[in-house]
Amino acid sequence: MTEHIGVSGVDLEIIRQGPPQGTGRPLLFLHPGEGLQPDRPWLAALARRFHVVAPFHPGFGGSALPDWVGSVDDLAYLYLDLAAQLGLKDALLVGNSFGGWIAAEMAVRNTARFAGLLLADPLGIKVGGVLDRDIVDMHATARADLSRLGWADPAKAEIDYAKLSDIELAGIARGREALAVFGWKPYMHNPRLKRWLHRIDIPTHLVWGEQDRIIAQPYVEAWKAEIPGASFETLPGAGHYPHLEQPDAFASRVEALSKRLG
Repeated sequence: MTEHIGVSGVDLEIIRQGPPQGTGRPLLFLHPGEGLQPDRPWLAALARRFHVVAPFHPGFGGSALPDWVGSVDDLAYLYLDLAAQLGLKDALLVGNSFGGWIAAEMAVRNTARFAGLLLADPLGIKVGGVLDRDIVDMHATARADLSRLGWADPAKAEIDYAKLSDIELAGIARGREALAVFGWKPYMHNPRLKRWLHRIDIPTHLVWGEQDRIIAQPYVEAWKAEIPGASFETLPGAGHYPHLEQPDAFASRVEALSKRLG
């Protein structure tokens, strides 16, 4: 179900799917820079067990991007307010790529409404030296090359733009512009975030797609080293977007984390 909700002065388009709230554990899913893509199987896979709340980030889908929203800090506070407004309790916080960065920024601030955190191929920290590129420049890479780097099976990333409506094409362009607003400089990370990851005080599981060439395995392992008690695993047959390439396997990892929490 798609709806619009006003949160702290921002009109957000959100999708809710799965058991009614109160009968299934809530799960707040934060999407990557590729967008939410609710028509793909990942949403149904998660919604079999969880009450999924999936917002379109400001500037994506039908969500507004006010001129005063311009940093991942803003998004973190916005989604903490969303969780409070929806009355989420004992929820899972799940984020992929850019969405993983947002989820981590939320978790270092306040985990009161969340029981566990799953980060899949997260962006957001600096691991290498000043001149080392930890994350492929997704803004400057050709679409075909980005598909090859980001997907185990690049064919799954193909989009037939000729079949899209003008509204759909405008939505894709708008989302890419919004991603640049939030992650252009410094590129896709917060230089201070790594120092605060020790504040994450809920069970955290990190997943890395084995064919991800946007970020390398040591990058995600660096996250694990900074988050107290975090666990880590690789997911075969997946690249940078494991929920899109391996929806059932991804959902099983989320379910395993939920079972650990009781």
